[in-house]
Amino acid sequence: MFINALLARFQKTKLASILKDSLFFNNIDEILFTVLIATIISTTFMPTGVIGLLAIIFALGCFFRAIVKTGETAEFSFINKILIFYLLIVIISLMGSSYFMLSLKGILKTFVYIAFYFASVYFLSENRKKIIPLVFLITGIMGVESVIAIMQNVSHIEAIATWQDTSNVVDPTHVISRAYGTLLPYNPNLLAGYLITGISYIFAFIGIAAFNKDKKLMLTGASVFLLTFLAIFATGCRGAYLGLFAFIFTLFVAVLFLLKKKFGSFGQIKTKYKLMLSGFVAFLMGIVLFVPSITQRILSIFTLRKDSSISFRMNVYEACYQMFLDNKFLGIGVGNKNFREIYGLYMKTGFDALGAYSVPLEIAVESGIFAFISFFAFLLVIIYRIIKYLNFKGAHPVHKILVFSALLTIISTMAHGLFDTVFFRPQLQILFWLNLAIFHSIVIKRGRLKKARLEGKTIFNFIEKFRKKLNF
Repeated sequence: MFINALLARFQKTKLASILKDSLFFNNIDEILFTVLIATIISTTFMPTGVIGLLAIIFALGCFFRAIVKTGETAEFSFINKILIFYLLIVIISLMGSSYFMLSLKGILKTFVYIAFYFASVYFLSENRKKIIPLVFLITGIMGVESVIAIMQNVSHIEAIATWQDTSNVVDPTHVISRAYGTLLPYNPNLLAGYLITGISYIFAFIGIAAFNKDKKLMLTGASVFLLTFLAIFATGCRGAYLGLFAFIFTLFVAVLFLLKKKFGSFGQIKTKYKLMLSGFVAFLMGIVLFVPSITQRILSIFTLRKDSSISFRMNVYEACYQMFLDNKFLGIGVGNKNFREIYGLYMKTGFDALGAYSVPLEIAVESGIFAFISFFAFLLVIIYRIIKYLNFKGAHPVHKILVFSALLTIISTMAHGLFDTVFFRPQLQILFWLNLAIFHSIVIKRGRLKKARLEGKTIFNFIEKFRKKLNF
């Protein structure tokens, strides 16, 4: 491979030797880990430019590590080759865009996110012990944001935009006070998408605690999960409700499958497990049925054209579908500014939009049918590999928990993305691609599917040290 030949030649040069002996390179992993942590934390309160800059610094740092370290080669798994193919199609779409410069800005953002993903895959593959601290960190972030969201909801914080149609609400007290947290720009849908993407990390946290048989950690994780669950409802984001339903349904099916596998048949499942599952379902129904503001918000989904927000989206969908039909192969080019310029030719008067309000439709409109197929083929192949790995008998339980977390992220985030496009915000992108990188670093190495290996002792010791360090 041409790239590998260049890498090998550079790694033998005097410059590479000097760099390799430098203090910076000798501490490169800890430096990169610090930047990665800063990138994750920045998603909670920093503007998009700062988040993107930190992601770029992390990606460049990983690139520096790769070209200097002796023996490093560039190898791509089949999954990542699909993603590269998607990028190539997006580049071709850029070349055919009517607004080249506007589309170029959009594609640069896409490159930052994908570069962050590849950098995370590389870094975590070389530093797998750092995965669990990241899970702990993001779980903590979810807890903080959830507490803030619930406080905003309870205090009936004043909306900073017209976020819901109240014309069909008879009782004013049934209008939900939509929380938006600390993420910039302030938007309840953005917070909802952030929590939906991040809740799978909480599942991983609880699973790791359960494997470690640490009841305090399990209780901590369960508490954060409950808070995040309530915070998602507090955002009033109906797309997020769909994402949460997809998350719970996937988790529910997985639990039933495990119980059936353990006991042989559903009839043999122990009563305590049946009661636990029934209690969880009853809890969900209780929130939906006995909290009027949430009930009203969910019922508004079925009013369709009678709800101004849904009617607005339906008008946007019609216009975007026509845009796709007129640009089905190459699309119009990536980026919301590029989108707005062309959308104006198709929109109904008074229904201006920043995007397609649907991730699949947005990808199809911006980059065409082949980009749409390749992107979702990328996700489908990952789902297939996850299911295949979960069936490995030799795979360690902690690895399975982390890998299943990636599956939950894909399904819940994409379910939310059916009717919203906050997915393209850097806050969601960082958490989404990081979880896919965790999957990749566990399951795939050097372009090939790994054989399941027991590495529990190393992971267990690391968890125990981390637990003691935090005095849990």
